[in-house]
Amino acid sequence: MSVRIKHVLFVCTGNICRSPFAEGLLENLVQKKGTEEIIADSAGLLALPGNRATGLAQKVAAEYDVDLSGHTAKYVEKDIVDRSDLILVMEKSHANNLLTAFPEAEDKIFLIRHFAGFGSKNRAIADPYGLNYEAYRFCFLDIQDCVSGLAGHLGLMNSC
Repeated sequence: MSVRIKHVLFVCTGNICRSPFAEGLLENLVQKKGTEEIIADSAGLLALPGNRATGLAQKVAAEYDVDLSGHTAKYVEKDIVDRSDLILVMEKSHANNLLTAFPEAEDKIFLIRHFAGFGSKNRAIADPYGLNYEAYRFCFLDIQDCVSGLAGHLGLMNSC
């Protein structure tokens, strides 16, 4: 990753839980740093454009000062892939799907856990959709660990 990273895209399935968590966490860190050099974005491979973040996703995120109330889902499209310097996915299947659709993006697609401080860097971030509050909270904290590592890599700060 020798390219200066300015635009980070987080990708999950529906863009209503995991990728909005990551986008919101990175946006908060960028705001705290007082810089506009890094843009966080998110999209879903099977997103239904306009869907809101789930109620539990909004609730858990709000408990950590991340506001998802205005989030609306969007589908991964070529223009957003092209303008992204780094694309972080939640599961290996997401990377495989992106590589099939956008083979030219191969050098910028990584599992978000590549930046994790704890645990395996090769496992997926579990999808909490349809599960309970604790599943959402665990997912959020798992992503928070990854975004903290990403923030260190980007020179923002060392923790969320």
